[in-house]
Amino acid sequence: MQAMPLRFEDVRLGEAVSFDGAFAADGPLEQRVCDMVRRWSGTPSASLVSAYGLDDGFAPERLAGRVMARHLDGTNNADVEIILQARNASARAVVRVALR
Repeated sequence: MQAMPLRFEDVRLGEAVSFDGAFAADGPLEQRVCDMVRRWSGTPSASLVSAYGLDDGFAPERLAGRVMARHLDGTNNADVEIILQARNASARAVVRVALR
């Protein structure tokens, strides 16, 4: 986890998201993508908004992420889109995180 949680003001729409470290191999895939966003943001929780093609047997070789939404309703929520690619398949997840 980061030393300081990300601030809403510092996150830009369309910004690329870098996921440090290896993709965890244990647990449900939905939980693993939420954990990646939680670690990136430095916040204690993140929640899955949508997922397509995620299957617990899916083993991604590449990951890419970007900030796809910033909620301007005072919640300081941001949605992060994650694209996971394997040799012959791909999956997409959107994870919501509350920034400070």
